[in-house]
Parts: sequence; structure tokens; C-alpha cells
Amino acid sequence: MKQSIYIQFEQYLFSKKVMLALLIASLSTALVAYVLNSTSAITELTAYYIYTLSSLLAVFSLYHLYSEKSIDYIYLTEDEIWFKEKDQNETICLKYAHLEYFETRFSEIIFCTKEEEKMVMTLNSIRDEKKRWEIKEFLRNHIRQIRDQKMTLLASA
Repeated sequence: MKQSIYIQFEQYLFSKKVMLALLIASLSTALVAYVLNSTSAITELTAYYIYTLSSLLAVFSLYHLYSEKSIDYIYLTEDEIWFKEKDQNETICLKYAHLEYFETRFSEIIFCTKEEEKMVMTLNSIRDEKKRWEIKEFLRNHIRQIRDQKMTLLASA
């Protein structure tokens, strides 16, 4: 039976969809204010207030959309670990067969490869203690299975 764990972190207060909706709403509000000002339905001062507020909201949403980075995640499968670290653009893939051991801390897991490289997977974004425990147990079981398979191969040789 294949098992896997996938956790995706949403780090931002507003999602991309909310920012796009805010941008469209602010631009359409400015357009409506322009039309109403042209037909003298609202005063020029009121139109300027609406333009200012719409411009500020548009700039805020554009800045947020521009500065938004990709979402971090952890994906554990039967034979490998995929995770994207915070503030990095590359995805890290570790195969269980290439891992020597791993250490667990409350907020991170440190993997040591056979080439003596250390990789750190932070768990700060996982607020659910049960999910952290599930990830650690999943890793313990899979790395133990790989180690047991190697021991039986060595014993049979």
C-alpha cells in the first residue's frame, strides 16, 4: 500500500485571488468615480478622495502580488522526500536510500546524507502538533525499513 503525506503552507495573510479581486475592485471604483464626476453626480472633491483611496489599494495589491513568492510545501512518499525551504527557489529532493540518519527537533528535522551533507527541513509553518508527529513517525518508519532491508541484504551476502 502506497502512503504519502503532502502539506502545503499558505504564508500570506491575503491569497492571490483576494489581491486580484481587490485590484479589480479598486480600478472599477475609480472608473465609476470618473463617470459619476463627469456627469456631475458627485463633487470633484469626492471623486479625488475615491481616486486616492483606489490608487492606494491598487498599489498595495500590486506590491503584494509582485512580492509574493511561491508556496512552501512538504511531500513525503514511499521512497523520497520533497520539500521547498523558506526563501529558497529550489526544491530539495532526498531519497531514503541516500540518507544515513535524521535528527528531530521540535521545529525542524535535520537529515544527514551518506556524503555527510546536512539538510534542514523546518516545521515552523506546521502549527498542528499531530501533523508534526505524523511526519516524524512516517520518516522513522521509512528510514528504519530502508536500514532493515540493507541489513538483511548484508546478512544474506
